[in-house]
Amino acid sequence: MKKKIIFIIILIVSIIIAIICNISTERENNVENIPEIQPEEEISEEQMRQTKIKLFFVDNTSGILAQEERNIDSKELIDNPYKYIINLLIEGTKDENLKNAIPEGTKLNSAKLEKGTLCIDLSSEFLNGGGTDSIYSIVNTVTEFTEINSVKFTIDGEIKEGLTEPFVRK
Repeated sequence: MKKKIIFIIILIVSIIIAIICNISTERENNVENIPEIQPEEEISEEQMRQTKIKLFFVDNTSGILAQEERNIDSKELIDNPYKYIINLLIEGTKDENLKNAIPEGTKLNSAKLEKGTLCIDLSSEFLNGGGTDSIYSIVNTVTEFTEINSVKFTIDGEIKEGLTEPFVRK
């Protein structure tokens, strides 16, 4: 009786081992049949550093602020990301359906983050038209940065009427 039980156990173990070996062989065969994927072209270091940003300009048709997405080299954001982004706004749109809300000739004097408020000092040309679109073009763009909750404007270092309070995203 003990010999029969031992024989049955050996037989069961042998069957289990055979099944495991068969499964293992099938997996190896399937792995060998999978072709290696080759990229069409290698991704350059510059392409790896690309990031999308949103800039807000005025839509020519509707007259409301609309976003323009751009791919930029994230390396450009290292020194002073706010200054870089605002200067892109001042340079203007690349989309023919949009127009720049910031008056021509405007210069950025400084951009500093203080406790969640971005303090921006612009040249006096900023006051030459543009109205609230020019303000919210900047506000909506820079508040894409999660650390910025509001924006305070000065003109050539001075607080001007209508720009006394910080602006929040519209």
